[in-house]
Amino acid sequence: MKHLVSIIIPVYNKAAFVEETILSALGQTYPYTEIILINDGSTDDSLKILKRYQQKDPHKIILIDQENQGVSKATNRGIKESKGEYIQFLDADDILSPDKIQRQIDLIKDNEKDVVASCEWLMFKDNIDDCVHIPYGVFENFDSGLDLLLQFWNKQEMHQPGIYLTHRTLIEQAGPWNELLSINQDGEFFCRVLLRAGKIKYAERGKVYYRTPGESNVSQQKSKKAWCSLLDSLQCYERETLKVEDSPRVRKALKKIYQKFIYDVFPAHPELVAQAESYIENLGIAEKTYIGGPKFQILSKYLGFKNALRLKRLFN
Repeated sequence: MKHLVSIIIPVYNKAAFVEETILSALGQTYPYTEIILINDGSTDDSLKILKRYQQKDPHKIILIDQENQGVSKATNRGIKESKGEYIQFLDADDILSPDKIQRQIDLIKDNEKDVVASCEWLMFKDNIDDCVHIPYGVFENFDSGLDLLLQFWNKQEMHQPGIYLTHRTLIEQAGPWNELLSINQDGEFFCRVLLRAGKIKYAERGKVYYRTPGESNVSQQKSKKAWCSLLDSLQCYERETLKVEDSPRVRKALKKIYQKFIYDVFPAHPELVAQAESYIENLGIAEKTYIGGPKFQILSKYLGFKNALRLKRLFN
């Protein structure tokens, strides 16, 4: 049976990288794919590159050109226009290994629609031959999507969104990407997907190569607007997760994500720190929880979380 996979690639000003990304999508050993390119109002040469590839292979590549509306709206448009039974999201500067989709289809094609495939992601800057392995515990099978989320939050780990291969039914159940968020849109979306997922099956040999963010990305992530949006996304985590399981283990993990937010934002925006602290208090978890590296956790145990942060900032 042929299972069509839709590879959805939103593009905004990625002329320097998008050709390599498209070639990795075209180069999949799994043949039954369509590629949805959404040009989100690029002002560089991205659209010219996208048109060239669409004209070369019009039966496989669908090109959508729209005014700049943000990555969430572009991605939602891609989902709407796609026809695949399975969905593969791909950032316009990242790269799939040639066997990525085939390895994952082999894992999940005979399973229930709520089974999600994952794989390893590796960081690189210019050349994937110089990629860096991240020693995370998320690179394995999980009994449920919730178990994977708890691993993320308890250990401060993450998955890059391109690593998943997800059945369309699960995507539709989760609902669209949140168009109000300016950061962590992918994390919030996949939180909803994973809460509806059954088993997470890990493909040991498929890979996604995640390009290290550039300076413009980093500066945007440090803006007040970005921090507010990040905190909003964490509130979405809490709201959606407690609908599925309201338990001490879940509340403890949620406490840690707010602690991580404070760890990152302190002391730049005290009003956001206070807001996150109020969310922690409302979770009702009296048990002490610790985040950060081993040295910081030791400092936190002896000095308290905020004092350990103050000391850390003195030496940064």
